Order: sequence, then C-alpha cells, then structure tokens
Amino acid sequence: AAGVFADEGMWTFDNVPRGEISKKYGVQLNDDWLHHLQGSVVRLSGCTGSLVSSDGLVLTNHHCAASCLAENSTPQRDLLADGFIADRREQEIRCQNEQISVLMDTQNVTADVTRAVAGAQAADATRTRNQILTNLEQRCETDAKQAGQPRKCEAVTLYQGGQYWLYKYKRYDDVRVAFAPE
Repeated sequence: AAGVFADEGMWTFDNVPRGEISKKYGVQLNDDWLHHLQGSVVRLSGCTGSLVSSDGLVLTNHHCAASCLAENSTPQRDLLADGFIADRREQEIRCQNEQISVLMDTQNVTADVTRAVAGAQAADATRTRNQILTNLEQRCETDAKQAGQPRKCEAVTLYQGGQYWLYKYKRYDDVRVAFAPE
C-alpha cells in the first residue's frame, strides 16, 4: 500500500497561510472563498458538519445525530439500529435538544482585554479578564440584536492567552434528521 502523509497545520480563518498554500499547491485563496467556507461549516453537539444545500441540509457523522435518533426512538422503532429516511420534509424528525451554530464573523478583542488587565494584581487578573470577556460577549449580542441580526457571541482564547477573539454565531434551533443509516 502506498503511504499517505498528512499536511501540517490547522488555522483559524484570520490566519490561513495563503502564501505557503499558494507556493505549495498553486492555489490562490481569497477572502470571498474563505468567507464562503467559514459559512459552510456548522457546529452541533460537539461535532462539526457541512452545509450542503441552500435549504440548510447539513451533512455530518452518524454519532453527531445519535442522541436525536435515540430520543425519537421507541421500543417498536429503533432509529439508531434500523436507520431512518424521510421521503418528504414533513417526515423529518425534530431534534428537540439540538442547535446548529454557523460562524458568521470574528472580532479580535485582544487590545480590549490587554487594556483591562493592565496593572491588575496577579490575583485579580483572571477575574478581571473573565469579566471583560463576559462584558464583550454581552455587548456583542446586544449590538447584534439591535442591528436586527441576532448572534450568539462567544469569547475565544487563542495561543494560551496571546489573543482573545469574539466569535459571532448565527444559531438555528429547528434541527431535524432527514436521513441516518442503520
């Protein structure tokens, strides 16, 4: 069998090594393509998936839908064991406890956090940092709601505290299963 080698790296969307990729593969990645890719990836139940249609169809791994299949199973109809396919949208199974998040935007807030903890005693630095991140999340959500584009904003710490970002997600609560193999 031929050997396969993994290419190195995992990058945030703001830090894609475009030059290296272009040099190595001859591919030019532009902002529009990266934004499209970012908007095509979803997060659900600790898993990821891909939007594969303009109607919101998501493709993900079977185990990511296992809890939904289990909660909709009965002793007579074991969706995990037997699988499921909806012939029409009305037949899709609603996942009551599921949510899908799509990353719509990111904002570097490192300067805000650094400014807030500057001069703070070591014992207070963690509390101060957590408070400013919570405040930034709340302000982000309030501003988005007032702008008519509600978002769930989450503070993300990168590089062991070297950078702080707000990730702005659009959330979908109407999550359904259309197909699951046995």
